[in-house]
Amino acid sequence: AEAGSNMVVDTRNIEALAAELANQHPADILKFALREYGTDLSISFSGAEDVVLVDMAWRSKLPFRVFTLDTGRLHPQTYQFFDVVREKYGVTIEAHSPNAEGVQSLVAAKGYFSFYRDGHEECCSIRKVEPLRRALGGVRAYVTGQRKDQSPGTRADIPVVQIDTAFSTPEVELVK
Repeated sequence: AEAGSNMVVDTRNIEALAAELANQHPADILKFALREYGTDLSISFSGAEDVVLVDMAWRSKLPFRVFTLDTGRLHPQTYQFFDVVREKYGVTIEAHSPNAEGVQSLVAAKGYFSFYRDGHEECCSIRKVEPLRRALGGVRAYVTGQRKDQSPGTRADIPVVQIDTAFSTPEVELVK
């Protein structure tokens, strides 16, 4: 079937699908997702570890999309790496930046480093959460590169596929 034309993931049985895919190689899981969703799926890309996902998608020879969050606080080396990946794989990296008015208001009211005093919630809401909501607004599924071995206490039990309850909308039940 044509990529994205046979969206058969029944989200009511997402736990069964997660169990079925749990022991498969990540490249096979990604290929399954790309076949199911086509360009209604986007790969979250933020740096060196996520290039593995881009490489696996590229090797699948299936169409795919990539997005990143440009918080306005990334290192120059990160932007250079984005260009290297874009050129090597011939892929557009859709960059989603924070709303300028939100950043300006926060900086005017609290300065550039308020997160040191106030915690990260307000800053992250403006610089990460809102742009992520926009990035995910045009897809039905997305892939992230969370490594279970990085935080065994919190990531060890993450299923390979799940409903993203934080970013789903009444219109779209977002699969992660």
